[in-house]
Amino acid sequence: MRYIIYGAGGIGSIMGGHLARTGHDVVLIGRPGHVNAIKNKGLRLVTPVDTYVLKIPAVTSPEEIDFTPADVICLCMKGQDTEAALKDLKKKTADAPVICFQNGVRNEEIALKYFPRVYSAMVRVGAVYLTDGEVIARRDPPGWYIIGRYPSGTDKLLDTVAKDLRAAGYLIKTVDDVMPYKWGKLMTNLSNAIEAIAGSDLDTARPVYRAVAEEARLIVEKAGIKWISQGQVAIDWPETNNVRGRLDTLAQSSTWQSLARRQGSVEVEFLNGEIVRVAEKIGLKAPLNEKLVDISRDMAVHHELPGKYTPAQLSFMLGLAEK
Repeated sequence: MRYIIYGAGGIGSIMGGHLARTGHDVVLIGRPGHVNAIKNKGLRLVTPVDTYVLKIPAVTSPEEIDFTPADVICLCMKGQDTEAALKDLKKKTADAPVICFQNGVRNEEIALKYFPRVYSAMVRVGAVYLTDGEVIARRDPPGWYIIGRYPSGTDKLLDTVAKDLRAAGYLIKTVDDVMPYKWGKLMTNLSNAIEAIAGSDLDTARPVYRAVAEEARLIVEKAGIKWISQGQVAIDWPETNNVRGRLDTLAQSSTWQSLARRQGSVEVEFLNGEIVRVAEKIGLKAPLNEKLVDISRDMAVHHELPGKYTPAQLSFMLGLAEK
């Protein structure tokens, strides 16, 4: 089995690096700057245990790969890039299994329009990617995934992927119904936008987050969507609480990192924006989450760094406090 890591940023490069260093066949597809750095000097994978420099094949497009029946596609790009990536992938291969190692709950729905075999993964990885050619895995083990076939089920291919990822150091659980776990992770990821807009001090912004999370909770429950919280995952899967090593970094969430890299786009439409989307479907509004999408997207378009506003300013902008 060969793993094609499509979207080799933080999460994708860490996965590819750990798979490669444990003897698995890997190809990375990433942005030109990152790919060129990997080609010239190798992928530098920093972990709490050691630092590895790994020679891994890296390309900028599926066009550069000769696909085989043994390939598994691991989508690791942000949600806003998923559809364009799948269109490019479809030009080179028609029946490869696709696993969405992505935040949000819409990527699988998009992937199923292009490929018949789609799998889903709830992602918990402390990943930092700010410098081309280098990624930092904050934790040891590097992370944990809950994986299943989309929309439901498991199969032998998934068992093989789970075995390989365990060998690479990850904690893995396979389930028949993965989407409630992904919805639970999305509810946690609603704080990404707050952190990116108002800096990394979530304690100061706690009232904002509580209001945003409560708005989302009410909408999701009225829509009849089942979700399993990250707190419940920690209770049901106690191994995830046993982190052996940890690296502290300035960089915070993936949304924070997208702004820090001045990438020009952020994933919030597939996080907070998903709450807005569900609200519209059932005839409601989600003004707090909608405003967070607008602010963070505007910051990205204008290449502004994270932390432009204070928590107090953000609270006022959301209508939660007076000046």
